Amino acid sequence: MIEITVIVVVRNEENYIINCIKSIERQFSQNDTWELIIVDGISSDNTKLRAKEYLSNQNYNFLILDNLKRTLAPGWNIGIKHSKGKYICRPDAHSKLHNNYIKEGLRLHSVIDAAAIGGVLSTKSKGYWGEIIKEALSLKMGVGNSFRSLKSSGYTDTAVYAIYDANIFKKVGYFREDLIRHQDNEMHKRISESEGKFYTSIKMSADYYCRDTIPKLLKQMYNIGKYLPDVFFDNALSLRHLVPLLFVLFIFLDLYYLFFRY
Repeated sequence: MIEITVIVVVRNEENYIINCIKSIERQFSQNDTWELIIVDGISSDNTKLRAKEYLSNQNYNFLILDNLKRTLAPGWNIGIKHSKGKYICRPDAHSKLHNNYIKEGLRLHSVIDAAAIGGVLSTKSKGYWGEIIKEALSLKMGVGNSFRSLKSSGYTDTAVYAIYDANIFKKVGYFREDLIRHQDNEMHKRISESEGKFYTSIKMSADYYCRDTIPKLLKQMYNIGKYLPDVFFDNALSLRHLVPLLFVLFIFLDLYYLFFRY
């Protein structure tokens, strides 16, 4: 019996995919109780090839599937529909799960009422610009009281790299494929509306490797902002998601007042 399915949706992540897979492997002592599903968004680099070569030498259950639509939501849905686990975890390709992340999440599922259980996130970097970007993404103004800064475990309004009870997707449906970004916010809103709870444990920790160049960061931030209206009017975002935007707007208003008041 497969207890948990780990789904990793990727596109052009050849520099990160193997480290991500290895961090997942270290979560398990028995190879017959879990499965790994890699969903590739038609990468133009060697992501799929590297994953296939590496996994061909492993002795656990895995699938490598294609995501012709290329974006995250269709990839997650493909993985969920092919999963056999009682629970589903979906870490990012840029992530590295610390030891016992999944084991602790499964233990908590047996003792608390939650549809999804996640951990705390530490931002890591590669290279000179990556280090600068990491510091910027770690500022309190940007992350607020989120899974990047929690000091104690408890119920939260969302969960990162969550371990979901697979039945929740039968109850609320799959990720909205018309959303290019913020699909998880919209999904978590539906889970909350169905009385599903989120729990974050500080005993579960993971690293997230931020973009390592300014152009990559600008592209990421542009897309996040561009697709914000898609979920804003559905009330799928909390106030803390809007704090960075409001902060920047106030800066521009101050500059306008300073230079154009006369």
